[in-house]
Amino acid sequence: MGAFQQFLNEKQITPDTLLRLSRQLEAHGDTDRVLVRKRADKRRDKEKQGKSYQELELGKPKSGRGVSTQQLQAALGDQPLPTRVRGKLVRAVNAVLTKKGGGAVDAAALFGAVPVRKGDSAKKAAS
Repeated sequence: MGAFQQFLNEKQITPDTLLRLSRQLEAHGDTDRVLVRKRADKRRDKEKQGKSYQELELGKPKSGRGVSTQQLQAALGDQPLPTRVRGKLVRAVNAVLTKKGGGAVDAAALFGAVPVRKGDSAKKAAS
């Protein structure tokens, strides 16, 4: 049994709860839709193209996608996961823990010594 699975068992958190919460936390809301539209308008507008998103005070919208079942099964099996997936799992676990009255945890406490999965570098992908 892996570190992530042990943590969930200790805190009595079910995988179904994590999937549901992750879907809810990462879902696009009204503010996210507005941000996506404003960022797209910024890319199209010739006057604004030279400015950064920070200068225009345009934050990043949520991804709109929660953790999938396959990603959760990989986490439970101690397989390497990308940083974004780990972040979504940490947010979902922290949401459960705050509802139960516990403190927040970080990725190192959840995943232990499991390495982060690295994708192909930009040079390899472009070739």
